[in-house]
Formats: sequence, structure tokens, C-alpha cells
Amino acid sequence: MFENTFQGPGAGTYADHTMEILLMLLVAFALGLLLGYILWSRFRNMYKELEEEHGRLKHLHTELEKDHASLRYKAEQLEGENDSLKKKNRGLEADVFMYKGKLEQLQSSGGEKKAASKMAMGAAAATGASDDLKKIEGIGPKIEKLLNAAGIMTFRQLADAPLSKLQNILEEAGPRFKLADPGTWTQQAALAADGKWDDLKTLQDELSGGRKK
Repeated sequence: MFENTFQGPGAGTYADHTMEILLMLLVAFALGLLLGYILWSRFRNMYKELEEEHGRLKHLHTELEKDHASLRYKAEQLEGENDSLKKKNRGLEADVFMYKGKLEQLQSSGGEKKAASKMAMGAAAATGASDDLKKIEGIGPKIEKLLNAAGIMTFRQLADAPLSKLQNILEEAGPRFKLADPGTWTQQAALAADGKWDDLKTLQDELSGGRKK
């Protein structure tokens, strides 16, 4: 029936023309459906890809939010620790300042004591007034040096020294001198200063390590 399509009007019957038109419309419709399906398939695949990419980005965004929250929490912790360390540092600086002041006081006091001791030792050496304090039972070479450093150079000075002063000298020297007992030192020193050596020997026979038996 297509053989008369180009023969012009009136070449064919009405039914033939109608069928031809319907066939052309059907072919056009089929081509439209095919083209639409091709385009729909293509855009459908693109949509799926975009949807998957959106899901991936959404998941990544969620993970980044978690990381941000974690880092923010850690930053707050570090800020708190930093504040605590600053407070401790200020406290330590105050302690250092306080101990520095005490050290300067002790050094000053120690310097004054050493100066006084040197003056006393110098005065005793200049006058030749120096006794062998080791003759007092309970006093050895080390304790004699402690007494000399405190200005006690002679039997008379030892005899006149208060018991509390002798105890302080031993305490300041450290725990190894705690066993020494100066309770009879002044009595022995008084006899030695007066030259009563026999009486001193009699007294020392009654003692043990400078202590009364």
C-alpha cells in the first residue's frame, strides 16, 4: 500500500491514507518510546550514582561531625588541664618565692653565726685562751669542733654555758649527735677550769660516756 504514497492526492483510497497515517504515527510513537526509555535509563543510572554519592557524603559528614565533637571535647579537657597547671604553677612560684626568702634568711643567719664564731675563735687564738675540751668525758674531737665553732673555747666558757645552749648546738649538728648527753659537761668543765683535776677524775669515775651511772 506504500507504493502509492508519493503519487499525490487522489491517487489512493481514503482507507489507504488513513492506514498510512496510523502506521507513521505508530512508528513515531515507538521511536518516541524507545528514545524515552534510553533517556530514562541513562538518567536513572545518573540518579542512582548521585544518590549513592549523596549517601557517601552524608556518611562522611556524620563521621566528621563525630570527629569534631570528639576534638571539641578533648580541647575542653585540655583547656581545663591547662587552667589547672597554671594554678599549680602560680602556687609553685609562690612556694619558690617563699623558700627563697627563707633561704636568704638562713644564709644571712648562718653568715652571722659563722662570723660570730670566727670572731670568738679569733679572739681566743689572739689571747691564747684555748683548752682541750676533749678532757671532758662525753666530748670527742667532732663535738669539740662544734663547741669551738659556737665560741666555746675554754673550760670556763663551757662551765658557764647554759645546758639549753649545749643541747641546741648538738641538735643543730644533726641526728648523729643525739646520743651525746651534755648534762655533766658544765660540772666537769668547772672542776677543770679551777684546776681540780683529782676531783674531776673522781667525778668521771662515776660517769659512763659522760652520763651518770
